[in-house]
Amino acid sequence: MRLAELIGARVTDSAGVEVGHVSDVRLVEDEGPGSTRHTRLRVEGLVVAGRRRGRLLAYDHRPVQGPWPLAWLARRAVRHAHWAPWDCVAAHQRPTAIGERGTVQLTRPLDDLKPLAQAHDEWNC
Repeated sequence: MRLAELIGARVTDSAGVEVGHVSDVRLVEDEGPGSTRHTRLRVEGLVVAGRRRGRLLAYDHRPVQGPWPLAWLARRAVRHAHWAPWDCVAAHQRPTAIGERGTVQLTRPLDDLKPLAQAHDEWNC
């Protein structure tokens, strides 16, 4: 699977209802086997956004600290986004043709996923 197949993919919940799209993929770096010099990346989870417009303007990457107007805009941009840990992904259907979107099916309903703002707080502890 390629990251390009995940970004923008439709996301359906456990009942098969479309709940949004993949706005971002969070990767973490792990040590490779038997060596501390080599690392490998693994998918930790997906950012599921309800709207495609603006693609969250990169506010899904991390919380914005700064002047209150910018922080307010950032919070507003991610208010409908959710965090789906990788273990919540049941299946990924690849796009059938170039230019189409694939589909990611989750094992849970959207209401059981954390809001992205809450996940940001946990990542920064």
